[in-house]
Amino acid sequence: MNKEKSILDRNISPFKQVAAVLVFATLLMLFSTIMPASPYSKTAHIMPWTSLCGAILFFAIGNSILSFGASANKNYWMHSIISFAILLVVGGVIAWQITGIGIYDAGSVAWIYVVFTFGYLVFLSIVNIIKFVVILAQRQDKGLRGES
Repeated sequence: MNKEKSILDRNISPFKQVAAVLVFATLLMLFSTIMPASPYSKTAHIMPWTSLCGAILFFAIGNSILSFGASANKNYWMHSIISFAILLVVGGVIAWQITGIGIYDAGSVAWIYVVFTFGYLVFLSIVNIIKFVVILAQRQDKGLRGES
């Protein structure tokens, strides 16, 4: 029987994840500039920034979940945080180039960056704690069975 690996068991590099999210975010930002805006929208001029914030949240949740499959936690954490910073900077530069509006002129986007950064660190911490508890439970189970 051919047993497929779950996505949670695969060790997917955070740099591959951020590359995929950056491509998706760029396409989404370009698409948001092409689509006609609602005449009553107050955020139509910063829609690429809004799209980028959605991509940042998607990366934060997805990367945290995919960290279950990481074999070396410390390296994965370091690479994840570096890739998150790359997403913030490169995505911000792309959104700035598309809109011509800086992050501090784009309404509350700067605050959303701060909230998502802290939320991302909390997500990573929660996943790491869960992983640690599971490893401890597996060790305890092996000890109770007499396996070593």
